[in-house]
Amino acid sequence: MQMAFRFVHTGDLHLDSPFVGLTTEAPASVVDTLRDSTISAWRNIVELTLAQEADFLLVAGDVFERANRTLRGQLVFREGLARLADAGIASLVVTGNHDPLDGWEPSVTWPDLAHRFPAGEVTSRPVTRGGLEIARVHGISYHQRDITENLARRFKRDAGETFAIGLLHANVGGEEGHANYAPCSLADLRDSGMDYWALGHIHAHRVLSTADPVIVYCGNPQGRDPGEAEPRGCYVVDVDDAGRIDPRFEAADVVRWQLLEVPVDSLATEEALIGAVIEVVGKAQESAGRSIVARVRLSGRGPLHGSLTRSGVLEDVLAAAREGLGSSEPFAWIESLRDGTRPDIDLDARREADDFLGDLLRRLGDTREQLTSAGAAAGAAPPGSVRAELESVIDELYANGRARKYLRDARPAGAELVRALDEAEPTLVDRLTVED
Repeated sequence: MQMAFRFVHTGDLHLDSPFVGLTTEAPASVVDTLRDSTISAWRNIVELTLAQEADFLLVAGDVFERANRTLRGQLVFREGLARLADAGIASLVVTGNHDPLDGWEPSVTWPDLAHRFPAGEVTSRPVTRGGLEIARVHGISYHQRDITENLARRFKRDAGETFAIGLLHANVGGEEGHANYAPCSLADLRDSGMDYWALGHIHAHRVLSTADPVIVYCGNPQGRDPGEAEPRGCYVVDVDDAGRIDPRFEAADVVRWQLLEVPVDSLATEEALIGAVIEVVGKAQESAGRSIVARVRLSGRGPLHGSLTRSGVLEDVLAAAREGLGSSEPFAWIESLRDGTRPDIDLDARREADDFLGDLLRRLGDTREQLTSAGAAAGAAPPGSVRAELESVIDELYANGRARKYLRDARPAGAELVRALDEAEPTLVDRLTVED
């Protein structure tokens, strides 16, 4: 008979890993918090597991940042496992590509209720409560970093299991931007007979399947660079006595990356801009409910654009905004301030003007239209057309030995060229209209 129970699914802790993207201008208090952020996030997960009175904890690989684990990282991880064990909570762990078993690790003894699955073959471990099995966890660790075999195909449900869980570090469906370790498909996971798949490796948390089986990437509990900006944490999973599964994401991050935008369209002075930056960053910190590191981009068209192009102005705005935010806890630190503003001009009106800029804008529009028109990609550009002129310029550029080393191997064409024109147009307008 199925018993109701609860567990926590985490992974990709990357203990003792560096926090990427900080400048040397960050104050010591910010640097210290960030340096310990992955460890603090792990401790948050332990506290959450205890507070939720979970029956067990699953860790889906990459506990450590490096194969050669630091003594500090091992001690901190063991400390968390011991706290859970003292509360009668079992921990089940697999390794991943960052912490394979062939790496070095100091001699640190884990508590009896903590189990690390071996490599080589899938093994299973029952989880019991009151002497009765409530679930059985199947797992396999990485022996070495580069695992290219489909490990998911080795998982098979045992006869008589009430609830089966697969614990694996893997890339499902060839996720782009991530190394293709232990590649597998959703079909492979479904064929295993598991009720729940606890996956690691992909740092963005998500539920890949809501039933038959439930398949979940827990994500990493602490973002470490601007590419990991959304909330980070783990999943608390409830299973009722009918076997229904309810995974619930819980944030565990200590510091959160924020990618923020401040429009300048309605701002007339540098002082107003500083105030707007402080307001946007402050609200983001309040909404996050924790410390943040913000990468801020100024956008839009307005009279401040010309001022921001002058040497030192952007740096002064950044310094003033940082000072205005202060150093209270939780903190809000602006990692960088980038200018994406454009001149305060009417592009439609300028296209109609009988001058050099108007002619340039019209030719850009004609080129864009020819590149996007039906059949443009299929045939050669008509001789004398602006599209033909553009392709001739690109030919010359790629034939130039000195320029060639700075270019990609793939020559831009079609939609990619249109995007390049869209990005080039405001830059050209900027250069041709900025007053000295």
